[in-house]
This record gives sequence, structure tokens and C-alpha cells, in this order.
Amino acid sequence: MFRRRSKAPSEAVRKEPFTYIHRGTTLVGQLIGEGRVRVHGNVKGNVKVAGVLEVSQAGVIEGELVEADEVKILGRVRADVIAGGKVEIWNGGELVGNVKAASLDIEEGAFFTGTSEMVSPDGKPRLELERGPLAELEAGPAAPPTIAADASQHEDAASEDEALPADR
Repeated sequence: MFRRRSKAPSEAVRKEPFTYIHRGTTLVGQLIGEGRVRVHGNVKGNVKVAGVLEVSQAGVIEGELVEADEVKILGRVRADVIAGGKVEIWNGGELVGNVKAASLDIEEGAFFTGTSEMVSPDGKPRLELERGPLAELEAGPAAPPTIAADASQHEDAASEDEALPADR
């Protein structure tokens, strides 16, 4: 009467791969994973995750490059970060490195030292300076436009200026 009905295969919940680096564990070398990767320990090397990378309060990543679909930092990361989606630095989290991501969210109380570049999910810059309005500013001032005028008009204007009283 109160038995649960078993789910049909089409209703089965898809399990996402999950990797956990426990506190007290130090991984030296490159970490490559997929799904959700949560770091509570130390990683010394580059990290590449096809999915979400979470760095807990106790977690530390030190390397040259961290790549993931999304990155959530509550601990410390010392590396450049590239994400197709969002990079979040939460209160107490610290990121020292440059960021290329679709969006960057820095919560109050978080630390970020580096530069950020907003890119589309495919990794391309959202604004191409070569064709955008900023390209004109980088190229320097343009030459003033040349206006052709009749010289006789200028002579008349100069003679009128000379005829005006000085106290005007």
C-alpha cells in the first residue's frame, strides 16, 4: 500500500561525476576532471575541469592555469583562470591571477588581484577593439577636416574686425 513505485529507466536521475580532494591531501601535477570537482586540500599544478570547479575555504590551488566551465572560490587560487561561464569569488576567497570569463562575481569581503577580461562562452572577446569605437581612441587623434573656403570672404571678415571699436 505505501510502497514506492520504482522509477522507469527514462525517469532515472542522471548522476554527475564528482571528484573530491580531501583536506590534508596534496596533489602535485596536473588535475584533469569532469563534472563537479571540489578541492578541500592542496593542488600544486594546472587544473582543467569540464564542469564546475569549487575551491572550499580550506582549499588551495597554486599553478599557472585553471580552466573550467564555472569556478567558485571560497579558498585561495594563485593562477590565471579561464571559464566559459561564471567565476565567483565568495566572501573570504582569494584569487591572485588574471581572469577570462563570461562573467565575474566578486562578493564583498573577497580578494582579487589581477586583471579581468569578459569573453563570450566560446572564449572570444565580447568587444573587438579593431572594429569598435575604442579603436579610434587608440589610433590617436584624427587630422582635422579640411574646409575649402573662398579667400575673399576671409579678407572681408578681417577688415570688419579691424573696423570695430577696441572697447567692445
